[in-house]
Amino acid sequence: MSVEEGFVFEGHCHSYVSDGVGSPELLVRVAVSRGVRVLSITDHDTFRGSILAWRVSRALGLGLSVVYGAEVLTDWGDVLIYCLEPLREPLPVEFGELRDLAGSNNCVLIAPHPFHPFIPSVRLRLVDGARFFDAVEVWNGKSIPVFNIPAIVYARRLGKPAVSGSDAHVPSAVGETPTIVYSSTEKPEDVLEAIRRGLTRPVIKIASMKSIVEDIAWSVYRRI
Repeated sequence: MSVEEGFVFEGHCHSYVSDGVGSPELLVRVAVSRGVRVLSITDHDTFRGSILAWRVSRALGLGLSVVYGAEVLTDWGDVLIYCLEPLREPLPVEFGELRDLAGSNNCVLIAPHPFHPFIPSVRLRLVDGARFFDAVEVWNGKSIPVFNIPAIVYARRLGKPAVSGSDAHVPSAVGETPTIVYSSTEKPEDVLEAIRRGLTRPVIKIASMKSIVEDIAWSVYRRI
């Protein structure tokens, strides 16, 4: 794939390190099989999933670039963070502390599913706090599509870079709604810089019936 075509970046998925089904190794293999070139496993409040994914990709020589990431539950709601090196845990739950930590470590902050009404989201804090985020997840593959519309509107209104992510909790959803990143290389530092500069294109797509059914089944199983 040429730089002009962009690299496929799956930047929002979960393994069994937090509340997903598959192992980091399985998610890496699924991602590669679907043409994903850059992956970040963003388990809740920990970089461990992405650390394991990096080790697997390197050990197997799969040619997949792995970005260290996590989805952190803060007092503002969920926040995605991508870094060149994993941060020390536990990660701050106070958004201001996380913001400062991200800044001092050259990390990228994303507002995921910002207007989802049923899960922790930044919602209208995004308006006054837009300067603290490098990009907005305008399309979350796990969300009911109508919940993504306000994110699209506000990202444009605020002039923020737009990304998309599968928010996969089951392997079948990995890579369904990735972000196309127009970076100079697939290296994490170039991918993160491209996000900051808005060299991205979100993939707007309805999740497959298979992943929807499996995700519902997993959600029910977890609550039994």
